[in-house]
Amino acid sequence: MWELLKRAQIPLRVGAAIALVYLGYVFLVRHSANQRYAERTKSAQPSEEEKSRFAETYGGTAVKILQFYARDGAITDDQSTVICYGVVNAKSVRIDPPVADVYPALSRCVDAAPQHETKYTLTAEGKDGKTVTAEFTLAVRPDLENRPRITSFAVAKHTVEQSRHYVVISFAFQNANTVSIDPPVFSPLAQVRHGMGQKLVKCFRISSSYRRVYTTFAIRSSRSGRANPSC
Repeated sequence: MWELLKRAQIPLRVGAAIALVYLGYVFLVRHSANQRYAERTKSAQPSEEEKSRFAETYGGTAVKILQFYARDGAITDDQSTVICYGVVNAKSVRIDPPVADVYPALSRCVDAAPQHETKYTLTAEGKDGKTVTAEFTLAVRPDLENRPRITSFAVAKHTVEQSRHYVVISFAFQNANTVSIDPPVFSPLAQVRHGMGQKLVKCFRISSSYRRVYTTFAIRSSRSGRANPSC
């Protein structure tokens, strides 16, 4: 009988040992996970310096300007940029020279397209009536490459018929969408298109018995064109 009981206890002891090992493993895993969580939580907490800086920036009731800058340090006179600003505790804000859609916000950007170097000033007014300001200067360079230009304007042909002088005048231009001449010998060429396989040819014939001075004018666009004598 005792032999049978002893033999029966062996599996129970083995099972108990396995259960203890498993419980120990579970305990160690959970303990390790709790330690890692505690370390992550501790590292995620802001430092005393960060807490102090946050309180200094966002705390209190005084109006403050958090940021005021342009996306681009410099632009050309045919480009636009965005101006970004941020304020706290402000009841109103304005930008000079005036920029549209400006109102109190922690972070906001608005469009701007100055034609020359401009100093922008942000003024924020608090609920107590006190104001604070910030400013920066945006450089604007001329876009010389894409400015309208007349590359030629000359007499292409000169003939004399029955004691009268006849001339054919040609001109060439770039970056223009309107071209006119003075004194007028033809209507202004509006929305001139050239490129993408298109070619503009414009000649005009003048009959004159006395000397005249003709001037062409070009108004800018992103297209380029050329008129050549072919008549």
